[in-house]
Amino acid sequence: MISSVSFAQGGNRERGPQMDREKLQAARIAYLTNRLELDTETAKVFWPLFTEYDSKKHELGRKYGSQKRALFQDGTRNVSDENADKMLEIYLEQKQAELNLEKEYLGRFKKVLSLKQVWRVIRFDSDFRRDLFERASRNRDGRKGPEGKTGL
Repeated sequence: MISSVSFAQGGNRERGPQMDREKLQAARIAYLTNRLELDTETAKVFWPLFTEYDSKKHELGRKYGSQKRALFQDGTRNVSDENADKMLEIYLEQKQAELNLEKEYLGRFKKVLSLKQVWRVIRFDSDFRRDLFERASRNRDGRKGPEGKTGL
């Protein structure tokens, strides 16, 4: 995970952002697999399903993000009431679409994992993201980590 976090922070840029995403995804899979205590057979069924879910979730973010950016091409300080109202509508649409997606996939996860593991998917994926952002922030700010090293 540490090398992947390094990639997320800009290491090895000559390999490109696709390589960064792949390394980050590999670290995330390792992190979750370990914490979910997945056996090989369960992992073979779960990971394609999770990857499908994650791709759809990412696509929702891109879809609604582009709609939001289109409303605020000149920035957000001088937004019109009309555009602010549209933004609120887009925001609620996005949240509802994400909720619908999560409900669908949590139901599908329950067919593959125990209820405890399904809860852990949500909890530990959130923990992974938070840890990643905290490490990136420490590295960016030049603060020392718990081992006394800068960043990671």
